[in-house]
Amino acid sequence: MKEIHIPEPYQNIFILLFTITSILLLLNKLWYNKRLTTNISKPNIYIFEYESQSGYVLSVYNINSILFEILSYTLYIIAILKTGQTTRLFSVPNTINWKTLLLITTVYFALKIILETVYIFLIKQINFLNKIRFIRRTYEYYTFFYLFFAAFLVFYFPYQSPFFFYLIITISSLWMINIWTSIHISLRKHTEMKTYQNILYLCLSEILPFILTNGWIIFQIL
Repeated sequence: MKEIHIPEPYQNIFILLFTITSILLLLNKLWYNKRLTTNISKPNIYIFEYESQSGYVLSVYNINSILFEILSYTLYIIAILKTGQTTRLFSVPNTINWKTLLLITTVYFALKIILETVYIFLIKQINFLNKIRFIRRTYEYYTFFYLFFAAFLVFYFPYQSPFFFYLIITISSLWMINIWTSIHISLRKHTEMKTYQNILYLCLSEILPFILTNGWIIFQIL
């Protein structure tokens, strides 16, 4: 069994990132309360329809949301790594620090955008790019909003039993599968892309980046 070592900076870094993420959420709450409330209560197609018609791809709300999602995902990874060490399933190498995790998370979101754009160009459905992107982003903010709070609970209320760790992983996996299924259903309803094109789109822009980035982390700790 590897020696359990939780780096001391993890606590401070988690607090710092959590504070920054909370501020981003608060800003969206103050500036875009109606849209935020609609988005986090249930993914709503009218949000991406509004954005698509207005053309504000790089609006303050969207930029703020992307930063919020990147930090939320990083917080959740840190919480999972700490739980894995607490339950003595593995120890995190010193090479995996908060900067590395933040970089990996950024790569994850960058891959999603790049692969999405390349695929849409390849299937010659460029006119649907904005609509498809906003459909996906509607579900993304919904997902990472709750992941943000889950990270807090997992980080500060860890259990010693490995069962708890596997339970978190199982619930997280089912949650992601549910989101991917919902995105597929929305794409099928609101675009003219065929079913196999939607499935291939999800595999490239959602599932592949998820497997690559998380696979790298798993490879490092096992």
